[in-house]
Amino acid sequence: MIAIPTSAEEDLAAFEEAHLAATPRTGGGAERPGRVQTVRQMASRCESTSAVAIGAKPLGDLEGMAREHLVRVGRPGGPPLRAMVRVRERDLVICDGAGLALYTLRIAPRSAGWEQRTISYPPEAELRALCEHPDWARRVRRLCLTSAQARACRVPVGVVGAEARAAAERGELPEGEEAVYRLSAAAAAILQGSGKEAARAGRKLMAGVDRARHPSHVPLYRLQAALAEELALGHSLEAICSRSPGFSDSEQNKAASLLFRRLGLMGARDCHERLRYARVAAAATAELLCEVLDLAPEQVGL
Repeated sequence: MIAIPTSAEEDLAAFEEAHLAATPRTGGGAERPGRVQTVRQMASRCESTSAVAIGAKPLGDLEGMAREHLVRVGRPGGPPLRAMVRVRERDLVICDGAGLALYTLRIAPRSAGWEQRTISYPPEAELRALCEHPDWARRVRRLCLTSAQARACRVPVGVVGAEARAAAERGELPEGEEAVYRLSAAAAAILQGSGKEAARAGRKLMAGVDRARHPSHVPLYRLQAALAEELALGHSLEAICSRSPGFSDSEQNKAASLLFRRLGLMGARDCHERLRYARVAAAATAELLCEVLDLAPEQVGL
C-alpha cells in the first residue's frame, strides 16, 4: 500500500503542511493514491538464489537460532510481507518474516534523519496473525513505538530505500523506494531554506539520497537465500567461510557467527548490550557477503 502525491511540488506542499501542523495524524489508513515515476529499474530476480526453496532440503550443519531464523525468513508459506509508505506522516512500515520495522523521518530545526524502530523475530504465530490483520499497519506502528522489545536507532536514507526496494522486488509497494527518496528530498529542500545550520543538514540529507540511489545499501533476503542454497547443496559452513579472507581468517565458530550476524540471522550487541538484528547491509558488507556466498554483486542489486 502506498499514499503519495503526484508531483514533486505536491510532495513538498504535502510534506510542509504536515511539518508545520502542531499534531500529526497517527491513524493507520492510507492517503489518496497517486503515481510516482520510478527513476531506476528494480534489479532482476536472482535465479541461483531462488532455485532451492528454504525448508525444502536440509540446511547442512546449520543449527540453533540461526537455522530457525533462516527458515523463517525464506520458507514458502511463512508470514506474508506487508509494507506501507505514508507521505504526510513521513514513515515506512514493514511486517515480514524477520519481524516488524518502522522508519520515520524526524525533522528538527537544524537537522533531519530517518529513525529505525524494529522488533526482530517475534513469535511466529503472533507475527503471522499481525501480518494478516486488516489493521496491521497501525498495530505495527504502535508496537514499534511502545514495546519494550523495540530497538531504535538512526539510519541513513540508503537503509530505508533498501527496505522499500526489497518490498517492491517481492511484489509489495512497487513505488515505495522512489517515494522514500522524494520524501527525503522534500525534507532537504525545507531545511535548505531555513537558515545556515539547517541548510547544512539539508545538503547532508540530499547527499544521502544521492548515495542511496547507487545503491549504498542492499536488502538481505537474496543473500539469505543464497546461504540456504549453499547449505542445501551440502556445502559446509567451514567451506563457505573459506572463500573469503574476511571470514576464513577467524576461527570456524567465530567466522560462522560473523556470517550470521551480517546476514541478520544472529543479533549483535549494541552499546547498551541489547541485541540488534541487521535487515540490510551496506554496499561494502554486501560485496564481502557476495564473495563468501559465490554471488556476483549484480545479483543482489549492486
